[in-house]
Amino acid sequence: MPKSFLVHSLFLLSAVVLTYFWTASPALSLYNLQFICLFVVFYFLSHFLSKPSATTSAIDAIIFTIIILLLVSSTGGLASPLFFLIYFLLFAISFLFEPAITLTLTAAIILFFWQSPITPATLVQLLSVVLILPLALFVGKQYLHLLSTQEKIKILEKEGQKLESHLANEESHSLLWLSLNFKDGLLNILHLSSDLLAGLGDLTLIQKESLEKIHETAKDLLKSGQNLKEKIDKETD
Repeated sequence: MPKSFLVHSLFLLSAVVLTYFWTASPALSLYNLQFICLFVVFYFLSHFLSKPSATTSAIDAIIFTIIILLLVSSTGGLASPLFFLIYFLLFAISFLFEPAITLTLTAAIILFFWQSPITPATLVQLLSVVLILPLALFVGKQYLHLLSTQEKIKILEKEGQKLESHLANEESHSLLWLSLNFKDGLLNILHLSSDLLAGLGDLTLIQKESLEKIHETAKDLLKSGQNLKEKIDKETD
């Protein structure tokens, strides 16, 4: 069992237990509004003082669990008009954590409200939490899959940028070689062969033909190299 599951589950369950004992105490429940305001302030401070991370996400989940349970408990419990916030809480938890944590929190919420008087209407409310759970798990799974896909796309984009940079470097090296080494080498061959061709009287017939072939081949290579350089420039613009 992953350590993160145990840690996150423990903190969320602690939040539910803390809220239960707070609402169960008549003296403390008088300060529900102040308690909610305190956690709202803590939420904004946590985001103002720290950057988003896995830790801040866990803290947000704990804060919203306490706030929503306090709001629902203060406005009638299972009969509260704000009971729908429980559904949003389950969806939010399914977006942030693995399904097992959502299941654990759902069970804790059902036990939390089990203290309320059970009537057919309130029983339907509890049943609705169970019925909404599969949808929350499905949507959360799709959301996490989407995040994973986006992360893979980012990795592919980075690899594409590296490949593009590598190709740009290769292009620069190729153009530099065509402009300097290749071109200069062929020009030297052409000059030397031209000098030799100027003194054809000192060469045999076979040597003359071979030298002429070297001269023509060098000219063709120089021309094809220039065409290749122009093609690379055109395709990479």
